[in-house]
Parts: sequence; structure tokens; C-alpha cells
Amino acid sequence: MATTTLSDKKIAIMVANGFDEARFIEIQKMLLAINARLKVIAPGAGLAHGRNGDKAGMSYPVDAQLSETLAVDYDGLVIPSGEQHISVLSDELHASRIIRAFMRENMPVLVQGNAIDLVAEIDKDIDGEALKSAGVLAEHNNLLWISEDTAMSDASRKFVANCLAASNETEEDKGDSAAA
Repeated sequence: MATTTLSDKKIAIMVANGFDEARFIEIQKMLLAINARLKVIAPGAGLAHGRNGDKAGMSYPVDAQLSETLAVDYDGLVIPSGEQHISVLSDELHASRIIRAFMRENMPVLVQGNAIDLVAEIDKDIDGEALKSAGVLAEHNNLLWISEDTAMSDASRKFVANCLAASNETEEDKGDSAAA
């Protein structure tokens, strides 16, 4: 029977003030439903403030600052949509460093809506417009882009598969190293 949870996986969700709170909550519910250990990472300590349309949303506790975060400490990365927070993250050098590391190591990344623009800005091998035009869900290696209207159930199945496949590759590498 195939594993459909990420109970031993730590997933980072990268946000900055102004993230789309409704989308964040959908992603959070999806990750919690598959037993992922979710950690909110953001530029500053304390709280990250969401947006609910054109109004201020709720505030969420930050588990780790971007400046103190290493990609290797996580099994996957999620970046929700939100114009304001994507703008903040695009100016954040530590966000670029973390995203670049995930992409370089072909680690699972799930981006929603306009968050693909941030990744495409950092990794020139990513054609954000091509991914957006591919439909409501598109892939490039272990990068999974979903539109804001994509059902989280569809995204969760694919993201779980990507995380488990990456985990299996890592275990095989460790086995090869141990044998050498």
C-alpha cells in the first residue's frame, strides 16, 4: 500500500506580510490533512500578517526567520499566492537563497498562483508563463505550480508523490554512500 501522508516530513511554508490568507489556510489544511510537519518561515520573527482580499487578515506565528533557515532542514517548500507578500519576498535575499537551494537540489516545491513569478525571477530555467498557460496544475521537475482555483486534493496528491519520490532518492543516495 502506497504511503499517502508526510508524517515524517517537515514542510516550510514561506510567507511575508500580505500573503493571501484564504489560500494560506487552504494549503495549511491540505498539509495538516496529510500529516506534514508545517513550519512557517518569514523574513521577520514574531507574526506574519495575512490579507483577506483588500482587508487586513489574521496574523500567524512565524516558526523560523528566513535568515536562519536552511533548505536542507526541510523536505519541501510551499509558497502561497499574494501580490504584496510576493513583492516583499522578491526583495528578500534569504528567500532567494532558500528557493535557489530547493531548485538546485530538485527538492519538492509547491507554488500557488503568482508565486511562480517569484520562482521564475530567481531561477531562469523556469518559464512561469508557460506553466501558467498549461492549465490549473503544471510541473517542472519537482516544482509544482497550481492556480489559485486548483482543488487542494489534486495538489496534495501530486505534492505528496514529489516529496516521497525525493525522499526515496535521498535514501538511495545514503545507501550508496554507506556501501562505498
